[in-house]
Amino acid sequence: MIFDDIGSFPLPEGITREWVNANLNTKEYAEMVKRAFLMKVNAGVDVPTYPQFRDMNEMFLDLIKNPKYQEDVYVIRREYARIREVEAILEMDVKAMRVCITGPFELYYKEFGPVIYDDALEKIGISISRFIENLDSDVVKCVSLDEPSLGTNPELQPTKEQIQLAYEKIDFPGDVQIHLHSPLFYTEVLDVEQINVIGIESARDEKAMDFVDREDLESYDKYLRVGVGRSDIDGIIAEYNSKHGVNVWGDSEGMMRAIDEVESPERIRGRIERAIKLFEDRLKYIGPDCGLFSFPSQEHAVRILENINRAREML
Repeated sequence: MIFDDIGSFPLPEGITREWVNANLNTKEYAEMVKRAFLMKVNAGVDVPTYPQFRDMNEMFLDLIKNPKYQEDVYVIRREYARIREVEAILEMDVKAMRVCITGPFELYYKEFGPVIYDDALEKIGISISRFIENLDSDVVKCVSLDEPSLGTNPELQPTKEQIQLAYEKIDFPGDVQIHLHSPLFYTEVLDVEQINVIGIESARDEKAMDFVDREDLESYDKYLRVGVGRSDIDGIIAEYNSKHGVNVWGDSEGMMRAIDEVESPERIRGRIERAIKLFEDRLKYIGPDCGLFSFPSQEHAVRILENINRAREML
């Protein structure tokens, strides 16, 4: 059972996304990325994702759409299909990393809307495969395709053939996850050979686990990533405020107490135990439900990671 995280992470105090975009290729930004990555390592994450400080769509589309980098429209030349944050982290002595890449359907929807044209989808899929081809598989142990709209956006209804088309060019020797925000779509990707780990969010709503059938996973030789720590910080603090009749928003210590109470290691351990009971050896990864960018500070985001690690140690 491997502990990972989805990727996004709070910016340091005083830093904005505008600053990040303006300083992307500077040493200062590289050092900022390295420090955040090491925070995840020190919190106990086995396979941390590079800290995703940028917009998940723009960071890939800006490269894919740049005429200077294109082999064809929406097809990036391989030498330019690189992730700045990953390259910064590889300057360190890193043993294991997870790389989050925005999925082809999410990028397509952002660019074109819900009507799917196969030729455009295929080109975006090729570009995504080139980002993956450039990764160092000795360090990158897992690639995750982030597809939040699949199963949650009723406008986006790809066919089986389009699902195959989107992912068929992916070739990676390690684990390839798909991060779904709804478990309802998992059956649609069972027969995609390029994906071997299906990620679901179940910490905020544990009933999500009930929608996944272990026999399906065994039949198609798939594994599961289960979200066991909540990432909805608004909901966590609202629950704490309601229970205690207080308002800890803006109170750093109070928000830390809210995380420790609402997402205590004991509560998280219960979710892990339930996932183990339901999925047995098909459970391969655990971590937070989603990214942690909305947390009020990096220290608060680290706390949820530490609590997940403590929960795992309690098993």
